Formats: sequence, C-alpha cells, structure tokens
Amino acid sequence: MKIKINWGTGITIGMGTFMLFIIVMAVQMFRQSSDDYDHQYYEKGLAFDSVYNQEKQVVTDRVQPILRIEHEMLYIDFTAPAEGNVDFERLADERLNRSIPFKADADNKISIPLGEFRKGRWDLRFEWKNNGKKYQYRKQIIVK
Repeated sequence: MKIKINWGTGITIGMGTFMLFIIVMAVQMFRQSSDDYDHQYYEKGLAFDSVYNQEKQVVTDRVQPILRIEHEMLYIDFTAPAEGNVDFERLADERLNRSIPFKADADNKISIPLGEFRKGRWDLRFEWKNNGKKYQYRKQIIVK
C-alpha cells in the first residue's frame, strides 16, 4: 500500500519539524549553566597588554619563582624581596578560587599550607612588585 502525500503537506511537516528543532535547541541553551563561560572575558582582553608585559618582565629579569610541594605545604622561593598576591584558581569549580596576599621573608621565601585545598589541579597566578617593577607569573600545580 502506497501513501500519497501532496507537496503542501510535505512542506508543512518539514516546517513543523524544523520549528520543533529550534524550540528544543532554545530550551537546551537556557538550561545550560552560566558557569560555562568566563565572566571577565572582555575585561581580561582590555588588560592583555599589561599582563603580557608583566609576564615578559619575569623572563627578562630572570625572576621566576621556584615552587615545590612537601608535606601539604607549598614553598615558593623568589630571587629578590617580593610582596603581592597569589591567586589559586580551580577550573573545575570557580567557587573554590582563593587569593592569598604574601610578603617574602628575609630569605625571599614564603610558605602556604595546602591542607584546606581540594586535591587536584590548581592554576596559580602570582602578582608581585619589586624595585618599582610589576611582575606576573603563572604555574600549574597538583595538590595530592
């Protein structure tokens, strides 16, 4: 048995299917979590040159901090006196992000306890000043 459908019915079914597809996609977009994008995207774009110059200055002046983790402590050795902030960023959960101010001791070292941090990967962003210059350095660590 053959069913005959005229061209008007085919167009109507095609348009209805397409409209249903669009409605389903719109509902899915509104259900998606708003944490899936960077809220400061444009602000970071405007500040890119400044950040780039600060990161380049670290390499130029050879002042990369040395990081090591021992017994749930993060030890950071600077090449010169440093005072600033270190931001702990967790890509998996933005609510766990933390900013810790620091001032290096007489030996240009700081230590940060990691006992309260969740295990896994953390992105660190150091911002500090020394002799009137601003520096920025990024590093990834794994808290075990």
